[in-house]
Amino acid sequence: MKQLWYAGKEYYNSRFRSFASRENLLQWQQRALESHLKWVCENSPYYKDCRDLPLQDFPLMDKNSMMDNFNCINTVGLNRDKLFEIALAAENNRQFDNSELNGITVGMSSGTSGRRGLFLVSKEEQARWAGYIVGRLMPSIVKPQRIALLLRANSNLYRSVGKAHFRFQYIDLCQPVESWLEDLQAFNPTIVVGSAQSLVVASEQGRRLKPDLVVSGAEVLTPEDKQMLIDGFNCEVKEVYQCTEGFLASTHRDGRMRWNEDLVHIERHWIDASKTYFQPVVTDFRRKSQPVIRYLMDDVILPFDDNGVFSGIEKITGRSGDILQIGGIKVLPDLVYNAVCRSVGERVNFVITQVKPNVVVINSDHSASAIEKALRDLFAALGISASYPLQITHAGSPALDLSVKHRRVINQCRPDEIMDVSSAA
Repeated sequence: MKQLWYAGKEYYNSRFRSFASRENLLQWQQRALESHLKWVCENSPYYKDCRDLPLQDFPLMDKNSMMDNFNCINTVGLNRDKLFEIALAAENNRQFDNSELNGITVGMSSGTSGRRGLFLVSKEEQARWAGYIVGRLMPSIVKPQRIALLLRANSNLYRSVGKAHFRFQYIDLCQPVESWLEDLQAFNPTIVVGSAQSLVVASEQGRRLKPDLVVSGAEVLTPEDKQMLIDGFNCEVKEVYQCTEGFLASTHRDGRMRWNEDLVHIERHWIDASKTYFQPVVTDFRRKSQPVIRYLMDDVILPFDDNGVFSGIEKITGRSGDILQIGGIKVLPDLVYNAVCRSVGERVNFVITQVKPNVVVINSDHSASAIEKALRDLFAALGISASYPLQITHAGSPALDLSVKHRRVINQCRPDEIMDVSSAA
């Protein structure tokens, strides 16, 4: 009964609560932050010495520091190594009902940025998350909904709203495409939630699907792919920025992707001198079982600054770890993507990978020569010397692998390799 109350309260707040102005939101957020930080300092051994400090004086966190200090950061006394055993066993056996310990759901991140991370969610946090996401995204709670979740790994978290009125179906993307598409079409969902790549496949091959809403998350959704989904499914397409660090952003009522600043506080860690792109530093002032305080995300954000109450996002452009480094100059994934699209002039499936400091590989289903020219023109415009010994090679079409996150620009070089070549150049 208590969980139902939590879910109902969050549903009401996310759907109907409004703030008169951004200033009003920030004042409310500051009070919520102060209360939360006080609680965290009293209950997390890691943060006990941060009592009475302002948020900006709390230590900066990332995946490595979170995992290294996991046992003293979490407030429920759980052991990292034991939790990894449980999460790995559930994932390997595809038995996700077993991913729970002492009433706490445990899951793992995909490991796109290298080391895999853990996340913990209590039953209260599950209920609050469920109520919030239903209020934010569902077109109607009056109409019964069949919700298909196209996921690489299931979780008890995603079934926390799975009551009779909302039927959920987990679609396992680790299965062959023909198999999960058959399951998806048999379920006949009214709402489809999945990664951009899996949704594109479903729109191309699941011709009998007629959902009322499509929700894209976990991967960058390009404008071209979004339009393809709108045309293929003939329905509204929304986006969510949901990860192990929290439910960070979503499509708001005005159709703009905006930070969920009634759940999270966002600091901007600028990565370029012009302050055009930033990495978000996330503080989730709702999470208690596993506090997320000043967590530096690896994602690169292009902001959309307007007069909205909630800050806007123009696009999530990729990962900071996938910024190309050519001849000592950083090349952002967003610049690469824009250059390729302008050059090719049509939707093209491509992956560009820096495999060595001076070697870039293009995987494309067509237009590889046009893509190479676009890259060389971009590099020249950014000031990369024409004498730099850059090799660009062409490979075949990108492999379709729905079990991993789709990235269009990838940097596989180690930082020390980049430094060695940059120093010598």
